[in-house]
This record gives sequence, structure tokens and C-alpha cells, in this order.
Amino acid sequence: MAGFDAETYLRLTGEQRLKEGGSIGAAPFNTVLVAAAAALVAVDAITTADAQAIIDDYDLAVPLRTGRHLISGQAPRLIAAAAPGIGQVRVVPCGRVIDQPWGQLTILYVAFTDHATTMRVELRLDVPSQRFSSGHPIPAWARRLSVTDSWRTTAMAEFSGGGRIGSSIWHGQYEVRPLLAVDAAWIELLGERVELTAKPAAIETWAEPLPAQDPAVQHLWERVATLNDFHDPHLALEATITALVAAGALPARDPCIGAARAVLTVLRPDDAAPAGKPGDPPEPWPSLLARWGQTGGPSGTIAVGSITPSFDGITATIIELESRDEHFGIKVELVPSVRTGLPYRDLPDQQHVTWWAADNLGNRYLGEQGSWDPRGGRGQGSIGFWPALDTRASSIDLMPTATTARAVIRVPLPWAEHE
Repeated sequence: MAGFDAETYLRLTGEQRLKEGGSIGAAPFNTVLVAAAAALVAVDAITTADAQAIIDDYDLAVPLRTGRHLISGQAPRLIAAAAPGIGQVRVVPCGRVIDQPWGQLTILYVAFTDHATTMRVELRLDVPSQRFSSGHPIPAWARRLSVTDSWRTTAMAEFSGGGRIGSSIWHGQYEVRPLLAVDAAWIELLGERVELTAKPAAIETWAEPLPAQDPAVQHLWERVATLNDFHDPHLALEATITALVAAGALPARDPCIGAARAVLTVLRPDDAAPAGKPGDPPEPWPSLLARWGQTGGPSGTIAVGSITPSFDGITATIIELESRDEHFGIKVELVPSVRTGLPYRDLPDQQHVTWWAADNLGNRYLGEQGSWDPRGGRGQGSIGFWPALDTRASSIDLMPTATTARAVIRVPLPWAEHE
């Protein structure tokens, strides 16, 4: 990269986007400038702080030079809080069914952590959900419950979840406040006692280093793996390729460039992106693409309740795995609150993870962040994986992958179909 000036390159990129009519408040501007900046940081052509300063300069430049203001509601960048400890976690499988005049409440599991008590449930209503006279889609008794634990702590449980209007089945969870005791032997609700004696399935977890990789190639494939429906991944990939080639970190005719473009076109079809065959991308891409788009996954929820060893300074807690026809997902907590995938909007000095999974049959799955709460130095939310789980798989390895290491959480799949 001798003779390459990363700061000048980024400023010229910003100027070009302004001339083309880009606005820093619009996703295309941020996508190009931030993706280029992230690529140059990855190959040590510029520091994160210097790259972010250039992005900030264009935040200020747009209203001054174009008369256009930033889109209202643009969130300020938050100062990261000190990372808390991962704390305790206890997830108790239940499967308890409680009959009520309006239908049935099934408690799939109860999860206890230092900061939350939740009950994962399924509601089966005797009548379609839109028929209740109150106008609410579920009956009043199901929206708010009183729960008491074996230490005689009484708390209120508020339901949140989803279901189709007109359907009699709703899935969701109750958030219990105040917290119940982590070591509670039982809970009582709706006049019934639920014993908390079951143990989660035997989960194996470990951390392992990643093999050494060329930084430019590693970053290129991490950009392909960053799936986000709210931005243009093709625009981000092209900005990444252009920056890496300009910096001399990646040859312009490197075969991995064409393979990366073709793989992304399969993952995120785009009429503007040139169609092509993925060629010979490195693993795990061939295994992923072989089943991409397949549905027909098993239906079920597994209480996991497992904490990983530290990997690249990150610790993950997996609360549950839920499989559906089109995909499967996990409920997860991360300390510290690292982001999933590479950035689009700004360039915080923050780690990132790519979520991969592999089953015992050799199939690969790629994860995308869903709902997410990054407050208090702790990130918690959902990660969805595609394609659907293979019904024959008897175990799945969940693999949050950082820069130099990853964790592996091996979860048995009790519904496996054996041929």
C-alpha cells in the first residue's frame, strides 16, 4: 500500500457521492463511504478514529454545501458503556399445559438471568383472536398474569408476542417484574404450581482460534455475509472491492472478487447486480448455497441456557433455539454489546461477529440480526438463520465468529428424522 493515501481516498469518495446527489442522511451515501472506510481499516490503511472523523466531516458538510438537512430522527452515536459480567443463566424446560376458560397456556421454558425473568409460551385460544369484545387480539387474562415463586416473591408477567389475526395460536413470552429468584424450585400462576426440576439438553460449548487469513480476503467475505434488508448489500460490496483494490490490498483480477459478487447475488437477488455463477468460493459458502432458499424445516423450541467461553473478549449466552418452516432462530445475549456484521451507517470502534451454524450433516447456515437491544454494555435479541434446518440433522453447531476466534455451541436436535 506504499503511496496510497487512505484519507484522501475517503474524502474523494465522499466528494464523488455528493456530486452524484447522495445525501449523508440517505442509506446509499452512508453505505458507500462507511463500507469503503471499514475496508481500509481492516487492512490497516487508516485507523478507525481517523476514518470516523472523515465520515463525521461529511455529516456536517451536507447541510452546509447542499442546503439539505439530515433526515429527521437520525440517532446520535452512543458512548459505549462498560461491559457488565455475563452473570448467571438458568433455563428450565417445562412443556406444562394450563387449561383456562379461554383456551390453553403452554409454558415451553422459564429463563432466569441476573437482569430478566422470562417465560416462553404458546397460547391456544378457543375462538379466533379478533372476536374478543375488548378489541384486543388476545383475552385479558393472557395479557397480564400474577406469578409467585418458591421464595414467595410475587410479580406481574406481561405478554408480548405474535400471531395471525384470526388464528387461535399465539407465540411469545412473558416478561416478569420484579425478577424471580434464579434458584426458584417452582412457580405458581393461574392457580397452578409448575415445578422447575427439568434440565436442558446436554449442550457442549467451547472456543477455538480461527486459521490465519489474508485480511483483505477475510473482510471481503465478511461483507458478503453481512445481511441487512434495510441497506443495499450490493452497493456496500462494490465500495469494499473498489477500496481494497485502490489500496493495493487485493488484486483487481483476484478470482475471489467475482466469486463474492456471484455469491451475494444468490443470497440477495438484485436486478441491478450482474448474474453469475459462484465459481469456486471457499468453504463454508458452497455448503450454504447448496440448500439456500430451502424450506420445510421442523417446528419446535429448544431451551438451551448455555454460556460460551470468551472468544476475542466476547461472551455469548444462548437462551433458546426455535425452528420453523422457513428458518430457525436463537435468542442470545452478548457481552460486550458487539454488532452483527460490518457497519453501514457509521464506524464505531466496536467488534463485530458473523453468525454461522453447521449441522452434523455438513449443511451450513448464515445468521442475520433481528430485534436487538444494545443498552448497558450488553446486547440482547434475536438472530435468524437461513435456510431452514434439515429435518435429518441431529445436532447443530451455533458459531458466533469474531476476527481471530469463534465460539461453538453444539445443540442436540430431538426431532431429527432418521433414514
